[in-house]
Amino acid sequence: MSSKQRRKGKSKFIMIEAYVKRSAAWKALTPIERCSYIEVKWRYDGLNNGRIGLGCRELADEIGMGKDTAKRALIRLTEIGFITKTKPSAFNVKNRAVTEWRLTEYPCDVTGELPTKDFMRWESKNKTQAHPRDTQAHPCDTKPSKVPENPLHSRTHAPVKPDSCNPQAHPCDTYRYTIGGRTDAA
Repeated sequence: MSSKQRRKGKSKFIMIEAYVKRSAAWKALTPIERCSYIEVKWRYDGLNNGRIGLGCRELADEIGMGKDTAKRALIRLTEIGFITKTKPSAFNVKNRAVTEWRLTEYPCDVTGELPTKDFMRWESKNKTQAHPRDTQAHPCDTKPSKVPENPLHSRTHAPVKPDSCNPQAHPCDTYRYTIGGRTDAA
């Protein structure tokens, strides 16, 4: 390596780009899935994308969770599009190969494939919207207003009869005067 490519302290760090952190896919990740992503990215050295070896058991040891939790985190990262599996694991007497991964935000060092950034096209299937009944206060939460006792508006135990002295406006009249509709009677 030339002196231009070396860093002074030689200490390793992980950089998460701003567009990754601001993406909807990143916001949808749980803390365990974010830690798993960071662990996969920690193993990327700039030349091994597509050959990043990490198994469920090893990830479980690194993040301090169970094997099944680590497996679910890797599956979720694959579904959302942060990583893709390039080589499945193989475990038998002669061969012990760990699963190899590729970060989709970088070009693949094995095949030369350009970065796909699949997580940027990910959309949440669950739209967060308030339920209609949550938008209004419950009747028992509101304070009853003190209405003066009026015999015309008091509660009765008998059927209420319509007041024929005050006729109501016809719906077409209301429309014509309030919205500006025209009549053809002229």
